[in-house]
Amino acid sequence: MWTSSQHSLQSFRVDIHFFSGSDLYACETYRIDAPDWYRAEQQALQLSGESAYDNSRVPDLRRTATSSLA
Repeated sequence: MWTSSQHSLQSFRVDIHFFSGSDLYACETYRIDAPDWYRAEQQALQLSGESAYDNSRVPDLRRTATSSLA
């Protein structure tokens, strides 16, 4: 017999903020279904790597993630 632990998924709103140094220059919002906030933020950060705002020409580029239940 197989037993599996299924994590119930929750919907999170994850805001990804794009910075050049300490200057905020863009924000994108993702809706992510994940078992917890940490995984939702990690998935959104990974997706934001395909964003037009994730540009190597931006000096001192960094991103932050903030999540809340959707």
